[in-house]
Amino acid sequence: MVDNRKQSALVERLNIHLRKTARQLIQFETLDETLLFLVNAFWKQFSCDYVSIIFLEGDHLYKKVAKGKGDFFESIFPLHRTGCSSRFLESPVWCYDIIKADERCRFYESIEAERFATWFTVPIKEQDSDSYGVCLIGFRSFVPLFEDANRLFVEFGKDIVSAIGIAMNKQKEKKKLEGMEWLQENVSLGSSLEKLVGSAVERAGKGTEAEAACMYLFDEAKSCFVLHPAAYGFVTLPTAIKVEHKDNLYEYFPFLDRYGENETTVPLIVNLKTVGVLHVKKKPNRIVTQEDTELLHLISSHVSVLIENARLYKNERESKARLAMFMEHQKELVKQTLIGEGFSEITSSLSQMIEQTVILFDRFVRTMVFAPIDASEHTIQSIVQKSEAENHAIRKSSSMEQWFSLEDGSEFGLFTIRGGGELHGYLAIQIPKDDVDAVLHMTLNHALNVYATQFIKQKLILDAKDQVKESFLNQLFVPNIQDKERVIQYANLFKLNVFEPHKVAIISFSFEESIEKESDLMEIEAKKTLIWERFREHLSRHYPSIVATRKEGLFILIVPDQGGREEHLEWERVYNQLKKITLSHEKGAKVYLGISSSTQKIDHYYRCYKEAMQALKIAESRFQHKGFIDFDSLGSYIVLSNLQDTMIAEQFIDNYLGPLLKTSKGKGKELFDTLRVYLVMNGNLKETSEHLFIHRSSLKYRLERISELLKVDLEDAEERFNLMLAYKLHDFYRL
Repeated sequence: MVDNRKQSALVERLNIHLRKTARQLIQFETLDETLLFLVNAFWKQFSCDYVSIIFLEGDHLYKKVAKGKGDFFESIFPLHRTGCSSRFLESPVWCYDIIKADERCRFYESIEAERFATWFTVPIKEQDSDSYGVCLIGFRSFVPLFEDANRLFVEFGKDIVSAIGIAMNKQKEKKKLEGMEWLQENVSLGSSLEKLVGSAVERAGKGTEAEAACMYLFDEAKSCFVLHPAAYGFVTLPTAIKVEHKDNLYEYFPFLDRYGENETTVPLIVNLKTVGVLHVKKKPNRIVTQEDTELLHLISSHVSVLIENARLYKNERESKARLAMFMEHQKELVKQTLIGEGFSEITSSLSQMIEQTVILFDRFVRTMVFAPIDASEHTIQSIVQKSEAENHAIRKSSSMEQWFSLEDGSEFGLFTIRGGGELHGYLAIQIPKDDVDAVLHMTLNHALNVYATQFIKQKLILDAKDQVKESFLNQLFVPNIQDKERVIQYANLFKLNVFEPHKVAIISFSFEESIEKESDLMEIEAKKTLIWERFREHLSRHYPSIVATRKEGLFILIVPDQGGREEHLEWERVYNQLKKITLSHEKGAKVYLGISSSTQKIDHYYRCYKEAMQALKIAESRFQHKGFIDFDSLGSYIVLSNLQDTMIAEQFIDNYLGPLLKTSKGKGKELFDTLRVYLVMNGNLKETSEHLFIHRSSLKYRLERISELLKVDLEDAEERFNLMLAYKLHDFYRL
């Protein structure tokens, strides 16, 4: 009976204490004050050895406040929710309660490891609501507990929840008020973008007790979120996030509007448009609460419009400054066009203006000049090699702007230079495509016009020089030069010393029969001119001493005579390069080169001009496989070229080769070619049959047939000489 009275008295005393404690809990302004008071009250009333309050935040349990020694128990936090049985979060547990096997969690094991003589836990929970956490009270010595206290602690847990809710709301409102006051003091309509962003991320970081806070602003032109330099704490995030689907921000910011985890992101919205995001990250053992996200949304709603206005103002101010700079760039480029004779000055000025590497190509995509800005020689070579590799595609494209990527991931743009309805060249700029904004486009378009003007200017100068050259050649290539002094003056203009030995060479081009038929004379002439101009540019680079010009539709070279075997090798190199250039423009095209003997004095140029013409004819008819020949190598063709009466030559050819020429198709052509090879091989049957790829008996049959048609003895050396002479006359006169 006495024990019951004592127990009732103890229950009543406990109830009074818990009610009193619950009433006092609501007087505190902050959650920390509330929890600290609660711990101290338990400590004082029950003379316990350990008290701690554990909060459930998201998926983890965290120790909020504790008093007494419980090192092992506290070492398990933060603890994932799966490490604590739901029984401890939903109902009171006493040390003498039966704990089932599936309830023996890490939380329970850590309590047992502390070796409390007596302990009990109180859930911080209202009825039919989620648990906020749990309170642990432990005694190192035995303390008797009774079942009636269980009900009191459940009710007290509900009071704690109410007090915590009130304290959290007070704290939330206070934080909002402080945030608003702070924002009003630190940001205003006239604040710069840097100050607005800096203030916002600082407030976000401090207000949420985050480890780091930062802000991304959306760049419409580049379609990406760009990390603003102003940040709070140490930020380890990408400087830019490319966006393909702006409607789905979760794809790029997975923590958008989330709490209960280590980090979160809130959007900055103006007129239903996302202009940026505010991101915070807490320390590893801390999580973002709902209160934190509400504060971030408060900051976002307050600064979004201010930041967007500041950014628009900054962009407009920068655009005005860039436009002013653009006008200065225009003046500078025009100035370089007026005072400069080449492209180096323009290219260098443009490179410095836009602070990018610039390479100028001619219309054949060959490098002319370049101006590097922080670019290695390897990078420049990579751009040149890529352009040369894409030569065909570049020249076929009608686009004014083409973009390419290099192996290192960098980009460069190739801009077409056109003027006067003609293609003049290409301008390569090493720059990411996304970095070319409207103002830079205007600058580049103006630069392209300046380049086009310079190309046209140079073409006019070259055309004037060509006219002077043609006038000079008309006076040089005549049988009797009337005004030698004037010719010598003209020659000096082209750095041609007519008193030194030179050779004259004439070039001809021919295209496939199908092209000749499909194209008119103007188109054929345009093709030849294009090849000639490219070859002339090659000569100006590698053979500056060669004078290249045209006369009466002929393509003429005047070349210093070097003499010796090296000269022949040099002519072979020149011809091979000419052939390469020709085939690069027209597949199947053929080019021939006739070279004169050497001049000894100024009066010899007309003779050499005629010699080159004769050599060209022989190269076209007799040396098609070789493509070029010099007059000194013509042998008997030199004598033949001086025959005055062509009728005699025609009669001679008809007498010896007439029957074969009259049947020049089919078998007649076969016999005509067989006889030529037989004569070239000096009548050697074995070598002739091998060259013609026929059996020796077949060759004999053909030779017998030829003897019958021509009525000659092929074994007779005199007859063979006459036949060979007939062939040479045939080749020379193209009969």
